[in-house]
Amino acid sequence: LLQGLRQSAGGCTQLLPWRSFCRMGKHVVLLGDSIGTSQGVQPGYKFMEIVSTHLRPHGVKLENWSQGGQMAASVSRQLPQILKRLREYVASGSELVVVIELGGNDRMFGIPPEQIEQSLGKLVAEVQKLPAKVMLMEVIPDGIERDVAQRCACRLVPTPTRLASAMKEPVVRGSIPEIAPGFVQPDGIHPNTKAQRHIAKSLVSALGEELDITPDDVPSEDESGNCLRNSPCSLQ
Repeated sequence: LLQGLRQSAGGCTQLLPWRSFCRMGKHVVLLGDSIGTSQGVQPGYKFMEIVSTHLRPHGVKLENWSQGGQMAASVSRQLPQILKRLREYVASGSELVVVIELGGNDRMFGIPPEQIEQSLGKLVAEVQKLPAKVMLMEVIPDGIERDVAQRCACRLVPTPTRLASAMKEPVVRGSIPEIAPGFVQPDGIHPNTKAQRHIAKSLVSALGEELDITPDDVPSEDESGNCLRNSPCSLQ
């Protein structure tokens, strides 16, 4: 068996005469809810579009599987279908990172914190078995995602500092805090345009470390072609 193993010039590991495996690049998949879709934010300003712009030069492909209304509890029940799709990337030899941005709706509908933690933990553990890397986006800095990330040994994408500071204290575990209007839409829930680059900046930084690449830092909005100078969405 070992006699059939060799390295090809193209960087593929070949198992002759059976099959060969090639690294097919890096893929990032976001599993999220309406925050992941940037509901209410105009195209060109959404955080995943910004992240894609910064990672594309490094050969990273992003897919956004987010759907409005998703809950960690419901997505954990959809795992067989989700894992089937993700296995296609693993089978191709791609380096796969799955970013999980869920739990906000669970909090909003009063799901107990321990159940939210259990659902997120199940998602992380099952995706890790593919195998794939997993990153947890901290929806609310109440300790739930942080505890899951620590227990499951996956990377946490922390709530951006500016957004966290806009949340009224004390932040109660498992609840949605009141958020200052500067970073939230009129519904009091969804991050607004100004918040998108803060979210993108945190995610780009974490993905850079996870994928061992050095993407350009996300600039402030007044330095970007997507925003007019002196617009209210500046990071400054």
